[in-house]
Amino acid sequence: METQDFCYNGCRTLDDGKRDGKPMNISYQPLWNTLKERGMRKEDLRLAAGLTTNMIANMGKGEHISMKTLLRICEALNCGILDVIELTQDEEN
Repeated sequence: METQDFCYNGCRTLDDGKRDGKPMNISYQPLWNTLKERGMRKEDLRLAAGLTTNMIANMGKGEHISMKTLLRICEALNCGILDVIELTQDEEN
């Protein structure tokens, strides 16, 4: 039996973390766009949010970071979470 929840933007999520049967990934493209719009470099973000070089590298590789780190980024940039991450569907599966 499949259980469904609804997220704030109206997308349906399933217990297995998939949408429409395909895995979801986190993309940091909104963050890179936000930095570009503000004329900031990744190093500027690192210093403003108190991040490590490993955290920046992990985001550059599309790896997960903690919610605490996401909050620090949002606070440093005075922006919302959707200015930092987005969910994308894995097209390979």
